[in-house]
Amino acid sequence: MSFYTTLSGIHAFTEQLSTISNNISNAETTGYKSSNISFADVLANTTTTSSTANVGIGTAVKNISSNWDQGTIATTGTTTDMAISGSGFFVVRDGSGSTYYTRDGSFSFNESQALVNDEGYDVEGYAINDDGTLGTVGSITIPKSISATSTSEISLTANLNASSSVGNTFSGSVVCYDSLGDEVPVTVTFTKTADNTWSWSASIDSDQGTATGTGTLSFDSSGVLTTGTDPTITLSLTNGATITQTLTWDLYSSSGVSDGSLTQYSSTSTLTDTSQNGTAAGQLESVATSDSGVVSATYSNGVTKDLYQVVLADFSDYSGLQSVGNNLYKETTASGTAVLGVAGANQFGTIASGSLEQSNVDLATEMSNMIIAQRAYESCAKMFTTESEILQTTVNMVK
Repeated sequence: MSFYTTLSGIHAFTEQLSTISNNISNAETTGYKSSNISFADVLANTTTTSSTANVGIGTAVKNISSNWDQGTIATTGTTTDMAISGSGFFVVRDGSGSTYYTRDGSFSFNESQALVNDEGYDVEGYAINDDGTLGTVGSITIPKSISATSTSEISLTANLNASSSVGNTFSGSVVCYDSLGDEVPVTVTFTKTADNTWSWSASIDSDQGTATGTGTLSFDSSGVLTTGTDPTITLSLTNGATITQTLTWDLYSSSGVSDGSLTQYSSTSTLTDTSQNGTAAGQLESVATSDSGVVSATYSNGVTKDLYQVVLADFSDYSGLQSVGNNLYKETTASGTAVLGVAGANQFGTIASGSLEQSNVDLATEMSNMIIAQRAYESCAKMFTTESEILQTTVNMVK
C-alpha cells in the first residue's frame, strides 16, 4: 500500500511542476492568467469507527484553476493594441462563425481593413449610427473611402457697412459640394437698397448651372438683423450631379432671432468666415482607437468619423470558461452566458488604447513553488527507493 501512497505523491508533484512550468513559460504571453494547483488527501477507509484506522493512502490533484488577477498594463505605441483594465473580455469570431473571448488585445487591420487578432479572427464591435447611437454587433471593418456628401446648409459670417451708399454692393462666396463631391462656389451679392436695408441674390458659375435665391435683409438701429426665417437657395446643376440641390442659409435661431452671423455696423464690409456641411469624397488616411474602445477613421477630405465601439463580454464565473489555447476562451454552462457591453459601462472595465495587458505570472512566486515541488518530488522518490529496499530486505529474510 505504501508504494501506491508514494506513487500518488510523485504523480501529484509531477502535475504541480508541469503547472509551474507552464506558468513560467507564459510569463511573457500577453493577457495570460497563471494557474494554481490544489491537492486533497485520499483515505483508505472512511467507513470504520476507529479513530486511528483512517490511514491516508496519498494525495490527488483536487483542482487546477486560473488566477484572474489584473496584469500590468504596458504601453506599446501601436494604436490598434488595446488592454482591458478591470472586468471583461474582447470578443472575436473565426471564419466559421465560432465566438471566442480573450484578454489579449494584440489587434491589427488586415488587407480588407478588418480589425483582427493574431489568429486572423475578426474583432467584434457595435456599429455607431450617424446619430451617435450604437447599432448591431459585427466585425469592425473600416471603409477605405467615403462618398461625397452634398451641401444642404451654409453660413456666412460678415458685416455690411452701414455707411455704404444706396446701390453699393458687396459679395462673399462659400464653397459647397454637389452629390459628386465637386466644388460649387456659391456667391451671395448684397446690395444696399435703403437705410438699414439690403437685398441679396445668389449665383454660381454658369458652367455648373444656375442658382435661384433672392431676398431682403433688414437691420435695426443697432446693426442687428431683425427677426426672420432662414432663406433658401436652390441650385440647378448641369454637371452630372443631382440636378436640384437646396441650401438652407443659417441666419436665425429656431425662435427667429438673428444668430449674429450677419451684422450692419459702420465699418468696412467684410466676410470673416464661411461654413457648410458638405464634403468631397475621401480616401482613408488613418485609424485611431479611444480609451472607450471607439474606433474612428480619418479621410483625405478632412472627415473624422466614429465607426465602431469595441464589444466587451463578461461572465458570472470566469473559472467556468474553457481555455482553447492561443489566449482564447469559450463560453460554457459553468461560466454562464456572455453579457455584452462597452468599456466603462455597468460592470465592465476600461480600455487603454495603444497598450497591452501583460501576463500576471509572478516569477518569484513560481520559482519558490518550483523549489518546494521539486523537494517534495525528490522526497517521494527517496521514499519510493526506501520502500523498495525494505521490501527487498523482507524478501531476503524469508528466503
